[in-house]
Amino acid sequence: MHELSYATSMLNTILDTINNYDDLKEKSIKRVSKINLEIGELTFINVEQLKFAFEVVSQSTLCEGAEIEVEYIKPRVLCNNCGYEGGLNAKDEFDMACPRCQSLSLKIKGGKEFNIKNITLEFDEVGNQ
Repeated sequence: MHELSYATSMLNTILDTINNYDDLKEKSIKRVSKINLEIGELTFINVEQLKFAFEVVSQSTLCEGAEIEVEYIKPRVLCNNCGYEGGLNAKDEFDMACPRCQSLSLKIKGGKEFNIKNITLEFDEVGNQ
């Protein structure tokens, strides 16, 4: 289940960023309440499994209970055969042919992203003063 490795990477990236961001060192962070992701459709990640895996790995951390919202990024390709550049309607990772000429010789230009777009932090009242 690659969703577990994505969830673990998300958690580590968020916690490392919080711990290394100088502007946050003086503040008392209560928790991460929301995580906004950008996920390319060509990653074929099951978002429900990702959320469950994140729920498990984030227990007892600042990210425990964080809401996860996902914005999907459509696939974009460049056909090496006819030069088509644009969208792709792939149903699975084995169904990737040029929409114009049906060639399988494609260069992927987008749709494999997995980005943490931003996070929402809650601070303890004492830490905000």
